[in-house]
Amino acid sequence: MHLDQQTIAVVMMVFFCSTLIIAAGLVFALRASEAGRLWAFGHVLVSAAGLALAVSAAGGAVHLGLFGAGGFVCGWLIIYRGVRLYYGVPAHPGALVGAGVIVLGLMVITGSLPDGPQLALRIVYGVLALVSLATFATLARVGRGRRSIGAPLVLVASLVQLATQLAGFSHAMGVPVAGAAPVTLFFANPAGSAWVLAPLIATLLGLFGFTVMAMEQIVAHNESGARVDALTGLLNRGALEMSALSLVARWQRDGAPLACLVIDIDHFKQVNDTFGHHAGDAVLREVALALDNSRRASDVAGRYGGEEFCILCPHTDEHQASALASRILRKVRAIELPAGQGYASVSIGVAQLRGGPGSKEGLWRALFADADRALYHAKEHGRDRYVLASSMPAPAAARAMATPLLGPAPDPAG
Repeated sequence: MHLDQQTIAVVMMVFFCSTLIIAAGLVFALRASEAGRLWAFGHVLVSAAGLALAVSAAGGAVHLGLFGAGGFVCGWLIIYRGVRLYYGVPAHPGALVGAGVIVLGLMVITGSLPDGPQLALRIVYGVLALVSLATFATLARVGRGRRSIGAPLVLVASLVQLATQLAGFSHAMGVPVAGAAPVTLFFANPAGSAWVLAPLIATLLGLFGFTVMAMEQIVAHNESGARVDALTGLLNRGALEMSALSLVARWQRDGAPLACLVIDIDHFKQVNDTFGHHAGDAVLREVALALDNSRRASDVAGRYGGEEFCILCPHTDEHQASALASRILRKVRAIELPAGQGYASVSIGVAQLRGGPGSKEGLWRALFADADRALYHAKEHGRDRYVLASSMPAPAAARAMATPLLGPAPDPAG
């Protein structure tokens, strides 16, 4: 395929005008994602640079073309920073800014020389090839364990971009510098027109792929915010109950034991009344951290409401769950209350799902009620301890039966 220079310039103008408008809109659409904002702004620069290169190719404005080439470098460096930020890899913004400044400085210096445009193109093509390779390597290495619909598109875009820049670098190296015509883009002339679609495809794939990745991140963040308690970082009540119904349904299928711990902070109202709600919130966060550090990876922990928490332990019977209750008691006893007023403590009710046939909603309510009843017995018998629901009388006969079995007494050593 051989196209004349004016046709190539017109195609590029139409394409980059379109992507410039789209990228400008995405700057606002993806503002909830920091990586998304970087990707969108980077593509704004890339599209504006492509438009400048197209105008240069049409009118022979060498300096405008060099300006566009510098914009390409800056845009792809910003996009690369967004990739590292998205995957939690150190972004090294100072190093990237320094690289951009060095490249732009070299272009300014070489631009004043008689053979400057050709030298500048060699620098630009080489740097863009390195950035494309680094982007591909980061996506392939770090993104391997993180599923994303958009990532494969960005991988392909990086490969196409890399091939395009290597072809441009090879062309620029093959043209004698002395006396060479100032060519801004090697594919903006009949000899290289076969490559004209490559940078356009790379830009379009990258723009679409990065947008999908940013939208996936925003959706995941919103879903996480709808499931997580903002203060403690544990599951909120709605997410906890959804997990509970799923675990009860599993119990109905395979019969594996399921235990539940209901935990309440002792004398929490006094902390709020004496030291204020900010101090109370700090205690809540510390207790939540103690619960999170005590549980196993398979256990589900959530804030049920106020100062009450719940932990669900799949494949765990009541006595095995008592070991978790003991760990929680010990960890919470190490939490210092405000103004040196002693240490925190919790009361815990432990129950195991033993219900017969019935709906999973009914079984979950029964399991929680058993653990909650055991919790109140722990409160009534001195706090800072756990009670097993199996050691308690049935609700109807509770007043006529003996005292339930209590967990370990408080540890005086704290």
